[in-house]
Amino acid sequence: MRYFTKGFGTAATALALALPAHADVTPSQVWDDLAELLEGVGYEVSVTESKSGGNLLLGDLTLRMAIPESEGQAAGDVTVGLADLTLEDLGDGTVGLRFPSPMPIEVRVTEEGTDPVEMTLELTQDALSLIASGDPDALNYAYSADATQLDLVRLVAEGEELSRDVFSASLGTGPLSGSSEVATQDGKRRYSHSYQTGELRYDLSGSDPEQPDATAQVSGRLTGLTSKGESVIPEITDQSDAAAIMSAGFEGSGAFTFETGQTSFAFTEDGNTTTGSSSSQGGRLEGALDGTRMSYALSLDTLTYEAEGGELPFPVSAAIEKVGLNLSLPLAEAEAPQDMALGMTLGGLTLSDAIWGIFDPGATLPRDPATVAFDITGKVTPLVSIFDPAGLTKLEEEETPPAELNALTLNSLTVSAAGAEITGQGDFAFNQDDTESFGGMPAPEGEVTFNISGANGLIDKLIAMGLLSQQDAMGARMMLGMFTVPGSAPDTQVSTIEVNDQGQILANGQRIK
Repeated sequence: MRYFTKGFGTAATALALALPAHADVTPSQVWDDLAELLEGVGYEVSVTESKSGGNLLLGDLTLRMAIPESEGQAAGDVTVGLADLTLEDLGDGTVGLRFPSPMPIEVRVTEEGTDPVEMTLELTQDALSLIASGDPDALNYAYSADATQLDLVRLVAEGEELSRDVFSASLGTGPLSGSSEVATQDGKRRYSHSYQTGELRYDLSGSDPEQPDATAQVSGRLTGLTSKGESVIPEITDQSDAAAIMSAGFEGSGAFTFETGQTSFAFTEDGNTTTGSSSSQGGRLEGALDGTRMSYALSLDTLTYEAEGGELPFPVSAAIEKVGLNLSLPLAEAEAPQDMALGMTLGGLTLSDAIWGIFDPGATLPRDPATVAFDITGKVTPLVSIFDPAGLTKLEEEETPPAELNALTLNSLTVSAAGAEITGQGDFAFNQDDTESFGGMPAPEGEVTFNISGANGLIDKLIAMGLLSQQDAMGARMMLGMFTVPGSAPDTQVSTIEVNDQGQILANGQRIK
């Protein structure tokens, strides 16, 4: 069932393409645009067209996308059948897209050598409005609805139809509104969209047909969702050729935000049930991709988690104030060094007293929120495009890395927990001509400085708790003394690690290699 999720995604894509806001177009021109859009992303479109007055009726609308054979996976395809669609001439130069409600959506996913996966989805809408306007080369779609609901009503897998007791899924949104624009210029199709909804709800449940008492249920909601994005897709013959698409000028960027989120779950196995919940106070996901580089950033605020039952000996809970992740990398072959970046934040982690009590029942350690965070930037020179399979295979055969590391800067590092903290910053350049001094990697040159506080106090507390022996503590203090010098305040140390152009490593000026 490896295409199960892809089947859902294909159905959602087909709906999104039909979710469309004002100028002079006809129903036929709108359908030509939608069909070209679908074919542009790889679908084969089959439909029966008929006219009634000034309206265009689309029957037996079927979308098919071939899935090529890849390593470890056989070839297959995804087919989506949609209910009849009417494109209505509204008499003012705009076109309304009319769907039945409920609207059945048939999805069939095949893979050579296996039984197909079949799904019937049912989409209901309340006060749905979809209006297309503009002109054939620059169409605007506007849509709104009080509510929508997508339900899985039939599922066939491995030759058997599974009842809704075995697996069920539903997704609801509303109220929602949005718009998208599609324009063709210089052989490229340009898309932009803006979407918002007050709430998104989801509910998944299922059981193992061979173990009816093994069940799972997950449900939740997000509020205040927004989504914005832009993309440029070149019009080329083979839409499966990623290298050709990228070199022809593909661009894509987008951002997704939400205000609050809640999830609850329950898992039962062997008569034991584990229940729990999580929540967050907002988040953002954004990214961009083109033929030369990619970037990605995620942030979540005030996450909480609770669980009890099952094999857990007691209820557990934890919270974290901030989660962040960012990544930026070059993707195309280049002769000069390119910028890169990597960062992570796990800030303000707190654990429940029950968890602390496992290893610190006497509350010896400070229970301040813990943080792990770092921010790294640098320079790398890609030796091959990530979209060039032949080039990547050649480098793999030659056991050559896909890029040269030229420089790294540690802008900031913070690790704090149990009353101790380490911070750091520094930078290094890498000599590509010297791969002997450091066991095959380019020789670094530069320095990094770490500031440490509370280390001795933490060692004392671990001894008092019986988690660290006096002998082990002595070894830890000796190592600390070898690589650090006393700081300006009590129980603080400073460590400056330097690598010079001769391949020597020094700690606070003392050579250690």
